[in-house]
Amino acid sequence: MSIWMKLVTAVRGGANEAAEAVADNQAMRILDQEIRDADNALRKARGDLAGLMANGKRMEKRVAELTDKSERDMASARSAVQAGRQDLAEGLAARVSTTRAELERDTADLQRLRAQQQSMMQTIRQTESRIATMKREIESVRATESLQKAQSAIAATQSGVNSRLGSAMGSLERIKERQEKTAAQLEAGDELAAIESGSDLDRQLAAAGIGGSVTSADSIMAEIMGGAAPQKLEAIDSPRLPAPDKN
Repeated sequence: MSIWMKLVTAVRGGANEAAEAVADNQAMRILDQEIRDADNALRKARGDLAGLMANGKRMEKRVAELTDKSERDMASARSAVQAGRQDLAEGLAARVSTTRAELERDTADLQRLRAQQQSMMQTIRQTESRIATMKREIESVRATESLQKAQSAIAATQSGVNSRLGSAMGSLERIKERQEKTAAQLEAGDELAAIESGSDLDRQLAAAGIGGSVTSADSIMAEIMGGAAPQKLEAIDSPRLPAPDKN
């Protein structure tokens, strides 16, 4: 297959898919129209059946009239024979023959008409039953369609809420992270300032008990209660000169 044939096939496939998508979206509307068309066809069939039944009634009446005519002519022909009028009897016999031929033809037509009438009545009943079943199924499908649309709307709303909640949680986590980062930066700044001022080093020396005088209230009270004299710094002895020789 050439590339152009493949492209044409692809375009036709896309057109069919688009047509099927439109048909799917309009499925309920199409189905309703099809049911309306079926109802219209059923009404026409009922009208045709009514016309067929009317023709049957007229044909039954004609058959009954021809039967009565044939019987009357036969009775008259017998009377003519009894009266010695052979000529009248022969004329009546010819008319009876024509009447019976018409009666036979009309009777056959009536039988065919009755068969068509019965077949049409049966078809109409079946069609009525199918249409009624289809209408019930359509109502069920319509209810299911409405329910599924409502469920889809609820699901879409819930999805949107979950998405917004997820976005809010992400924003909250970013705010917490930024606050923790800011707190760490402030703490690091305080530590850097203490290092630069030397206070941090003094704190570390004091904690190690190195340097400085530690004067606490407890040590002073112990000194008072024990009568110990305050500690004094020892005087530094100056160098003594040698005594002069008396000799």
